[in-house]
Amino acid sequence: MLTKYQEALESLYGRSYDFAKNIEDSFSLVVDVLESKDLDKLSEAKAMLKGSVKEESKIDMKIIETIALYSPEAKDLRRVVTLLKIVGEFSRISDYIKAQISTLTQEIIEGEELVGDGTRVSFYTSTLAALKASVELVKTKDESILNELIREISIEESKCDDFVSIIEKEIISEICDNKNEIAYFTKRLNSVRKMERISDRCINIAKLRKYAIEGGKLKL
Repeated sequence: MLTKYQEALESLYGRSYDFAKNIEDSFSLVVDVLESKDLDKLSEAKAMLKGSVKEESKIDMKIIETIALYSPEAKDLRRVVTLLKIVGEFSRISDYIKAQISTLTQEIIEGEELVGDGTRVSFYTSTLAALKASVELVKTKDESILNELIREISIEESKCDDFVSIIEKEIISEICDNKNEIAYFTKRLNSVRKMERISDRCINIAKLRKYAIEGGKLKL
């Protein structure tokens, strides 16, 4: 039978997983929009993230209450504190997705040609794969599955870096050919670099989860 502390911890992990899964589902819609150009899907994705800030705050408060009520020590304290940080990482990912939704909405409404279309789809797809694996890490307790998911995140993050390099070269080439539109392409460049941070955050989540389960030294 689970102790009250264990029940509280399981509840926290469940709520954190639901929080992260909602962010993943929202971004999945965004990836679909790259090809469908469906503004309704973007609106749905945006609506899914509307309460993310409040939900993060509620989870944070529950974590703090759990620490105050049960005074966990050593391994237990490590797991609770890392969960607090993991929720924060997902919240930042949510912010990046919101920014992308705004950018894509503007591009579609104005009928703009999406820069690096094919590569951009691949970039978003790898980002989504890294995010999916990160979400699964939240509820994973098995060390073999944990390490498998971490390897997957690492691979996808590396692919994202490669895609970003290609897209950056394409954008810089466009700037050279269209010097009167520097502001437009600079905005696109900044948008791509913000997107790249999602896979970087996924790496942080992987490190945090590994530390929570295995201990050792944490380097972010």
